[in-house]
Amino acid sequence: MVTEAYGWRPAFGIVNARFIHICDTVGMELTITNRELRLEIAHNVRHIGGYTTSSGRVTSETVIRSASLHRLTDTGMRGLAEAGVTTIIDFRSDVERERSVTPDPAPYGIRHIHAPVFQDDASPVGMEKEFPGFGAVYGRFLEMGRDAYRTLMEVTAGAEGRVLFHCAAGKDRTGVAAALLLDMAGVDDETIITDYTLTESLLKPMLEEWLPEMRERGVDETRAAQLLAAPRDAIETALQTLRERHGSAEGYAHDLGVSASTISSLRARLMA
Repeated sequence: MVTEAYGWRPAFGIVNARFIHICDTVGMELTITNRELRLEIAHNVRHIGGYTTSSGRVTSETVIRSASLHRLTDTGMRGLAEAGVTTIIDFRSDVERERSVTPDPAPYGIRHIHAPVFQDDASPVGMEKEFPGFGAVYGRFLEMGRDAYRTLMEVTAGAEGRVLFHCAAGKDRTGVAAALLLDMAGVDDETIITDYTLTESLLKPMLEEWLPEMRERGVDETRAAQLLAAPRDAIETALQTLRERHGSAEGYAHDLGVSASTISSLRARLMA
């Protein structure tokens, strides 16, 4: 059993299908893949490396997905820098960023890029009274988040060091982004779905943190738990929408105006 409370796992850099058990900081035992990276204090932080692609190569560990970083301590931020993270891309709105302020990463040599998927709350939480389902919301993200996802692709393609992207829970806006990058790399749909659904286990520690805010918004505990769910049909629907509208993540990138040379550089960055 791995018992470190925080910091990057020794397994970072060794990716396989092996499962390990860890104890989180409140004593809950979780079973997760060793892609997870533990920071003081952030949730659902993991790289998207080690997945086999259609070319037979595997995805690299240069790209990391995460929930919000606003609770990072100095130790946590130094952990990011020591792990080679040079760029953070924040998909949250201005309101979210003002409500939950991320510590300035500049002193640690990390640039911080704001690329909101939306400004008016279009998240599942914001649609709680007329929620059409995660899949439908994700399809909307592909359109309203065009500038954000273009920024992700272009910045990642040209970045030196690791790139971390995140939203609030690291599940919805971030989940769509991860699916786009994995599809761009040539990872099959079932693996993309598996990567998305892993989020549900990793967000369990966030539920207690969310409850006070959710109660203020009139959301009960059952509904709050549903909002942190990551059902496979959600990302399946998003992938289907992507195929119908753009053919693939590469087609989507072309439609966003991303150049062919940038797409080539991005794909190279995504490979080990």
